[in-house]
Amino acid sequence: MPKKKTKEKESSDEIVISLDQFAVPGAILLAGVIIAVTIFFTNKNKTTDEVDTGDTEGTTSEETTTTTDDSEFPAVTTDIGDNPYIGDKDSAKVAIVEYNEYKCGYCLRHKDETLPSIVENYINTGDIIYVFREFAIYGDDIANAAKCVYHLEGTDTYNDFHTGAFNLEDDDAIYALAKSVGVNESEFDSCYSEKRYQSEIDADKAAGTDAGVQGTPGFVVGTLDDDGNVTGNLVPGAYPYENFVELLDGFLSE
Repeated sequence: MPKKKTKEKESSDEIVISLDQFAVPGAILLAGVIIAVTIFFTNKNKTTDEVDTGDTEGTTSEETTTTTDDSEFPAVTTDIGDNPYIGDKDSAKVAIVEYNEYKCGYCLRHKDETLPSIVENYINTGDIIYVFREFAIYGDDIANAAKCVYHLEGTDTYNDFHTGAFNLEDDDAIYALAKSVGVNESEFDSCYSEKRYQSEIDADKAAGTDAGVQGTPGFVVGTLDDDGNVTGNLVPGAYPYENFVELLDGFLSE
């Protein structure tokens, strides 16, 4: 009998914990975490399609701006070298030097969306020249092909090749494009296979680095002197056309 009573007493002393008492606070806490995470990633991914700062690992977007200042576009100097350009060098007072990567999506967007307006309003008028230099990040193959096309066939054919050369996937695509723009196949094959102008690609990248270019696209916009030097400002990314207008008009008015 005593043992039985003890067992009954022990049973009556058991503590029962109901999970219901944690349900409401837990739900509130979980909801708060979800909201916080959603806000964090929404703000993190909030970018514009207007500006790329030219990160060498890819692209980095920032707030669009149409105002210029010294901190945004620092003062730099570069040169045009022996590189393809469009425009009339005899009449031009100002130059844009672009440092380009053919596998850069923002470089392609600049070519499609911004460059045509620059050509229409500043290059066709004889006010500026636009110079193409290579800043190869993801391999030198397309840059080497572009250099060969330029040296073998001249600026017009180079421009045709440049227009179609973005994101070519392999040598077959490179050879096909070179053939389509009219380059002699055997001469191109010899030039391209031996990487004949690799030293020029290296020099382009070194010149861009010296001017402060850290990614693509990068531009130097400034006054062009008789020795081919361009003294002006670095535009570190795919800025809108309006930013180029402000810089170009400033230099043309000097």
